[in-house]
Amino acid sequence: MAETYVTTAYERLQIAHLRWKKRREKWISRSREKVSFVLIPNDEKPLAQIEISVGMLGFLSGLALSLVLLSFGLLVYFSFFFDRNFSLEKKTETQLVSFLFYDLLSQDLKDSVEELESTTESLNLLAWEEIPEKEMITQDYLLKEEYRKDASELDSNLLLFQQVVTTYTQFGVRLGNLVPNFQNAIDYLSMRESIFYSMPRGRPLKPGVGVVTSTFGYRSDPFGILPVGEYHSGIDFAAGEGTPIYATGPGIIAVDTAVGGLGKSVRINHENGFFTLYGHCSLILVNPGDRVKRGDKIALVGQTGKATGAHVHYEVRIGLDAPLDPEEYINLD
Repeated sequence: MAETYVTTAYERLQIAHLRWKKRREKWISRSREKVSFVLIPNDEKPLAQIEISVGMLGFLSGLALSLVLLSFGLLVYFSFFFDRNFSLEKKTETQLVSFLFYDLLSQDLKDSVEELESTTESLNLLAWEEIPEKEMITQDYLLKEEYRKDASELDSNLLLFQQVVTTYTQFGVRLGNLVPNFQNAIDYLSMRESIFYSMPRGRPLKPGVGVVTSTFGYRSDPFGILPVGEYHSGIDFAAGEGTPIYATGPGIIAVDTAVGGLGKSVRINHENGFFTLYGHCSLILVNPGDRVKRGDKIALVGQTGKATGAHVHYEVRIGLDAPLDPEEYINLD
């Protein structure tokens, strides 16, 4: 009986390894073989020859086949199996329209803010004759980053949203900087307006009624008593006795007396320290403590006190200071 030889597992593994190594070397050897492609031009130029290894040719062929199969698979998938999300597309389109709408609004906001900045600058010039806080209404405090707008950017909802948010943020800052400047100018002008309307303005008689017989300042003594003349602290308006006298500004009646050279007189205390005097009245129509408005009838022209004829003596004063020339306040009207 013949003796048999049984190979061990290790020996079988070595035999398989040698076979695989031999096949690999054979494949590498064949893959290094060159394949030539000859290009034949139509003219008389020399032939062009391209050499490529068998291995590279196989790799390129496999890659091309994979791309063809992938393209075919995608075509089949999108043609028969892909389910479009129409609700998402509609929502996206709605958002795009909304962003475009707000982008248009931001342009209107830009124009409005620029116009308001110009108006505020003019208002400050009117109020202060300069703009001490001009830096606050420029773009020094604005966001430095800006996004340029072009047609390609409008294709992206994200960039359009970024544009709208940035624009609103920028002009929100500019509006915030405008508010204190605008409010300060308005407050100052309101104060000036309040002072102006509380000041005595215009004549104590109606327009066209009465004539000026004596102006403010030094004059000769109408009675001829003082050879060097006297200082006249107001303006005299001659008119017929009983002609109505009107308040030249709003205030409170403070004096109703027949004491002194002015005879029967009325004093009106106005705001900001102003007060006016109306002298030589024949009849006083108001009482102390009465509040009057500009244009209210307060007395009648007369010639009480030191007077050479029927007239009203009109004075303008501030506190305890020397009397002011009433002509300056008459011309304010």
